[in-house]
Amino acid sequence: MIQKEVTEIKNTLKYTDCSIHKIAGCYVDTNKMIHIVSHEQFLCLPEEDQHKYFAIIKKGLSGKVGKNLINLSFDSNFIERRDYLLDLVKSELADEDKVNSLFETIRDSYPYVDNYYIMAVYGAYDVPGVSTDGIEMDDASDEVYKFVLTLICPMKPSKAGLTYNEKDNILENAVRNLMVEDPMHGFLFPSFNNRGTDIHNLLFYSKKADAIEEGFIGNLFGCKAPATAKKQNEVFLEAVSTIETLTFENAVNICTRISEKEEESKVDEDKMVISERETVNMLEASGVKSEDLETFKKTLKDATDETGNLLTSNIIEKSNKLHVNTGITEISMPMEYADNIEVQKINGKNCIVIEINDELTVNGIKVNNFKNLEI
Repeated sequence: MIQKEVTEIKNTLKYTDCSIHKIAGCYVDTNKMIHIVSHEQFLCLPEEDQHKYFAIIKKGLSGKVGKNLINLSFDSNFIERRDYLLDLVKSELADEDKVNSLFETIRDSYPYVDNYYIMAVYGAYDVPGVSTDGIEMDDASDEVYKFVLTLICPMKPSKAGLTYNEKDNILENAVRNLMVEDPMHGFLFPSFNNRGTDIHNLLFYSKKADAIEEGFIGNLFGCKAPATAKKQNEVFLEAVSTIETLTFENAVNICTRISEKEEESKVDEDKMVISERETVNMLEASGVKSEDLETFKKTLKDATDETGNLLTSNIIEKSNKLHVNTGITEISMPMEYADNIEVQKINGKNCIVIEINDELTVNGIKVNNFKNLEI
């Protein structure tokens, strides 16, 4: 799924024109015991309860694709796990034995040792058709996208404090209840790819982009989890560090090109992924000589999966900024001003030189005498 498709589904999780039909949940305690298994028609819940559920459910589709939201494909050797989830969707969570079996499977695979709540949501979205000029046509539906969104939410005691007892007219200790918090992990099945149902893929959510629980993913789905955003960043930086001839100008050019490519991917999300060949071409276009790229290519190949692909947004952090660290100080500026900075040797010392326009301030103090300075 791309970001636009995630947003489209997320926008159906609202009180008006709600896509949610059924909700089921259970509480798993610290002894791995399952309690309070509930199966309810969502639209029969009180409005106040629905809004509270919406606030939690939407979190399971939050963040960026490639960071918090990971596209997973089912391995051909584990098709039965896909078919099990497909049966859940087809039954619209009406088969309580299958739902409870899902909860037990998650309980047996999930490594969390504290209390948590598992929530399964069934929804159906009447996908509107789109005209050639990109306008949605509500009366020209192409299909109904049916899905199950499953969330795993930690449960924490409410805050300690004093509360007013109106009956006895006294202050007393507040009763501390277990509260359902925002989800740590979750998954949407099937995927909503090309604005349609894709039973061969699912979307996995992790609140922390660097804690996607690879073992849990493997045990539950039989899928191989891709490298985290942090890992992809480390792989790229490690590979670039092998280029001994890399200059400051090369590094700035590389960062500029990555920033440009990420901006392009916001318009055309098919450009989110960058292949090994494209990565090498980008470095060559940034001024790195082809003969200096052999070690880079080998390191990149050894550190990535069989595809050698990376997400553009994961190659470097905060690619809209140029960050320079000299070991003594750090400099950060918008990427569009990257041409205003260079390295020069001054009085025998390597220095960072930044172009100044007509104004210079230091902690808000305006400096007037700098325009006629010469080295």
